Amino acid sequence: MFRRRNVIAGMLVGGIVLVTFLFWHSLSSPPPKRAFYHWKTQWSVSPALLKNLTDNRIDRLYMRFFDVEWDDVVNRPHPVSPLRFQSPAPTGVEVVPVVYIVNAVFRKLAYEDVEPLADHVLAMVRRMAADEGIAFHQLQLDCDWSDSTRRSYFHFVDLLARKLRFEHKIVSSTIRLHQIKYASHTGIPPASRGMLMFYNFGRIRGDATRSSIFNPEDASLYASYIAKYPLELDLVLPAFSWIVHSREGRVLGLLENVGETEIAAFDGFRKLSANRYSAARSFFFRGRYFMSGDLLLMETTTPETTRQAAVFARRGAGRKKNYGVVALFDLDENDLKIYTRGQIENILAGF
Repeated sequence: MFRRRNVIAGMLVGGIVLVTFLFWHSLSSPPPKRAFYHWKTQWSVSPALLKNLTDNRIDRLYMRFFDVEWDDVVNRPHPVSPLRFQSPAPTGVEVVPVVYIVNAVFRKLAYEDVEPLADHVLAMVRRMAADEGIAFHQLQLDCDWSDSTRRSYFHFVDLLARKLRFEHKIVSSTIRLHQIKYASHTGIPPASRGMLMFYNFGRIRGDATRSSIFNPEDASLYASYIAKYPLELDLVLPAFSWIVHSREGRVLGLLENVGETEIAAFDGFRKLSANRYSAARSFFFRGRYFMSGDLLLMETTTPETTRQAAVFARRGAGRKKNYGVVALFDLDENDLKIYTRGQIENILAGF
């Protein structure tokens, strides 16, 4: 009886300890916010899109406001493809403006001109946000910096962070997988947070044998480095597909928002295999010129692909790092038609 009481007492104490641990763990590690990216040049809502946000309990929407490219004619950077609001800005979710800066901008821009660029970018973001009644609390910068541009890009990030700090706003920076694995070489941007892009593995190839968007083989080479990354991280997972257009082994570009049904229905393309087509003649399609013999490689992401990416990203972070946000890229009705509410819930609920 005495031993039984000790065992029962031990079980009770152990149970209390476990419950207490789980309670405090839940307090210290709240579930991440849920988000989508919107990466189009036009915001036009539909009932289906709004329902998707509501059904999946989306907290945040990262909206690409504009790109910054280098203009060789005037020899300076300039904004391109600004977001046009055909519908009112979304309500009920936090909007984070995102600015994509082509790496060549920082390669060609003089260091002393980085601050004027930061001023112009911030002024345009503020103007666009004010016009749509968007009170943003975070600005995200997207740039695949390199060794030659790191100094200028980091200066750019730091300048914007300093300017926004007085308004109690933060700056985040996208982080690519090679920048996670080789952090000691690529450097850590001076941002408050990093958005880990857990997709786009390596160089895009027209003759690739595995998807450049996501594949488990390449994921395993990068995931283990996530936990050691010194910057607080958020996470974005792939929920998109594209078509790689190549000619004689050289990639000419990507076709986005084009499904296989449309390709198969066009009489200029000939199917070669399950995900490969060739141009049977020369023609224009979707504003792009195709020569006879050009190849199309379809790289498709499915809910299972996204789930696998989530598993690798979660394991890579381990217990040392908690993602503050888990996002899907991107909010496209055609892609999201294959993602049911239950499948998205299954992906996001694992964090």
